[in-house]
Amino acid sequence: MANEYGPVTFSSDYFDRLRSLVPTKDELRRASYIVEQLSPQDVEYKRRCARCHRHMKTNNRTRNRQVPNATASASTQSPSPSQPKPRAPPIGNSLDELTFPSSSTKKKPDDRNGGKPLCKFHSGRISYKKWTCCDKHLSSEGCAEEKSHTTMQYAVGELELNWIFYATPAAPPLSQPAAAVVIDCEMGISFMGDSELIRLSVIDYFSRRVLLDRLVLPDVRMSHFNTKFSGISRQMMNDALRHGNCFLGRDEARIATMELLGPNTIVVGHALHQDLTSLRWIHPLVIDTLLIEKKRRQVKREAQEAEAAAQGAATQQEKKSEDNKEAPPKPEAGLSLKALSKEKLNREIQLKGKGHDSVEDALATRDLLHWYMSHPAEVGSDDSAAI
Repeated sequence: MANEYGPVTFSSDYFDRLRSLVPTKDELRRASYIVEQLSPQDVEYKRRCARCHRHMKTNNRTRNRQVPNATASASTQSPSPSQPKPRAPPIGNSLDELTFPSSSTKKKPDDRNGGKPLCKFHSGRISYKKWTCCDKHLSSEGCAEEKSHTTMQYAVGELELNWIFYATPAAPPLSQPAAAVVIDCEMGISFMGDSELIRLSVIDYFSRRVLLDRLVLPDVRMSHFNTKFSGISRQMMNDALRHGNCFLGRDEARIATMELLGPNTIVVGHALHQDLTSLRWIHPLVIDTLLIEKKRRQVKREAQEAEAAAQGAATQQEKKSEDNKEAPPKPEAGLSLKALSKEKLNREIQLKGKGHDSVEDALATRDLLHWYMSHPAEVGSDDSAAI
């Protein structure tokens, strides 16, 4: 039976425990979060090939980023809390020892690739989810090849304007911003090859009430709406536009979201950096259930390795002999929200053929975080080691 968590009564103790799960700015930066306004060099790395739409260069996420321009966006400095940050409970929030693979280590194609084409693309257009040039599915590899990329031509300031990020402004006087919210977004692909926001859902963490759920009509031409995964079709978007039931662009969606919260609101998500990037939004207080699960697994693995080393070679050899008589250990589940919902909550989401539902995903993320809060020490068979 699936675990369905109802509303959680707000308390300062519970909120402090949530607050202690918020990673530092450096931890977020290492986890691919945009924490400051992009520098001119960062923006240059957003240029794409005009044919295959791949980025012209690999973005090294460990570069130092430029301090944001106050005229371009609000200050991105985290607000100073009135009280010291509470000590983290043993849930898995400390990311100091967690390593993230740097994109700079990926193998880059160059002239040493034996003359193989670097640019593979489709010369046709998409019609009924297929390319007109080769009649293959829109997700298929390019049917035409070139040995080099061709830089896409942008209007003056177009790229810079598209990649301005905005920090959460101060809440208006007398407003009552939410203490914590969970967000989930669905994305499609533009003709430029960029991921574009097409649906936004926001729920209140404590009450589980849906605060916002609307389609978002992108400001740019769309190649496709990634319907298989997003659950959003072009027809659905056209219907929403005709009935005035969608946001016109990401800016409207971001502004509507910011009206629900303030700089001290905790924003929760799974792989939340993708959602924040799609909104061009910088927020100081975030909790990412993906990072929590990664840390829990890393700590568990290190504890097991330390235990094995302490037993010594002879004892370990004896243990291996005994283990050979037993069933092999159960492999770890994946890190996707779908896999973790099944493992932790016994809940099926994102069923085949139905696509994603951002409200369903946001509720699953919320319940997953509450599960972590309720199971702070699940390492090893005795559940006694704290994360």
